[in-house]
Parts: sequence; structure tokens; C-alpha cells
Amino acid sequence: MRLIALLVLVLSTSLATSLAVLAQQRFDFRVREDMFAGMDGDTAAFDRAMKLIADTLAADPDHAEALVWRGDGRLFLAVQAFQRGAIAEGQALTAQATADMDRAVALAPDNIAVRVPRAAALLPFARGTRPFNRPEADRMTRTAISDFEFVVATSTPWWSKLTEHGRGELLGALADGWLQLGDTAKAGPYLDRMTTELPDTPYAKNAALRRADPAAHVPLTCLGCH
Repeated sequence: MRLIALLVLVLSTSLATSLAVLAQQRFDFRVREDMFAGMDGDTAAFDRAMKLIADTLAADPDHAEALVWRGDGRLFLAVQAFQRGAIAEGQALTAQATADMDRAVALAPDNIAVRVPRAAALLPFARGTRPFNRPEADRMTRTAISDFEFVVATSTPWWSKLTEHGRGELLGALADGWLQLGDTAKAGPYLDRMTTELPDTPYAKNAALRRADPAAHVPLTCLGCH
């Protein structure tokens, strides 16, 4: 779940100038700190985040950002359920989470603040799911890729203004997604962009290693965030 925190923070920080007028309206500015703290083990913070989400949805059931964050929270709870062996509970939470996320994107398909939290939650979750349910994991990965591709395309006008960290995380997530699917041809252009656009960074170094050996145990995201 670390990828969720990193990518949402990266996008929110990088786009702060262009979105300054909307800063007070965006739901992620209100929920993210408690949600991230909760995912790091602060149960009280997680409960606060989920209560804010519940209260927001009670007032507006079609609040897309609240829906996607509820999906993130439910996916986090699903991971915990699977870890303690509560398989049926984990499966139910996963279904609820993905339903929330998909409905959120259907309501606001052009909202980066909706697409990023879905993608950043699904990509690592799919990795853990793949040994047990490859078709479902592949479906989740393709969904995450489509979201990240949308974000990169939408960010094109201000791409050069994003931090190296922000660009590296987005390109790394796309390369990682295609590599999870075993498609080195589609991962290659993103790995190449990491090496050419981000020289002398951990992103370029690791991308070059994965270009040489796609199966290498070298991460492409969450570089420098710990």
C-alpha cells in the first residue's frame, strides 16, 4: 500500500500550483494523511479516515473521490483479512473495494485524484493476488495500467514541471505493470524513458537493470521513499 501514499502525494504536490484554486475542495487533501498513517499501523487514524469517507458518502453517495478512497481502505482491510487466514472475508472486501473504485472512475473518469488512488492500490494488490488467481490479478493490473496511462497523457502539458520523483514513479509503475503481465515489448518504452529522462537517478539505474533482465528482482517504484 506504500505506492498509494507515494503516488497520491507525488501528484498532489507536483500539481499543487495548477490546482491551488481547488486545494480546499479536493477530498484527498482531507483524507490522505489519516489513511496513510492507518496503512502504517495507526488504527485510530485509519478509523478517522474511514469515518470521514462514510460521512461524505452519506451526504453524497456519488462522491467519486470518497468512493475511491473507501475502495483503497477496503482493499487494505482485505489484505489484513487474507494475512490472518480469513479468506472469505478477504474476498468479500476485495469485491467491495473494486466495485467502489470502478464506480468512482465511472462517475469521474477524467479526475486524476480518482484514477491515481485506484491504480496505485490495484497494482501492488495484483502482485500479491497473482499466485492464487492469475486472471483476476491480470485484470487488476490492466486496469491500473489504463489509469496510469491516462495520468501520464493528461500530465503531458506540464510533464517537465513534475519532479524527477513524480515522473519516475509514474513511468516505473507503468513499466512494472507491463512486466507483471509478461509484456516486455510494452514495458520497454517506459524503461527507456526512465533511463533517458531521469539520468543519474535510482530510476534510471534500476530501469537499465530491468531492461537487461526483465526478471531481475529490482524495484521500479517507491525508490527513495523509505
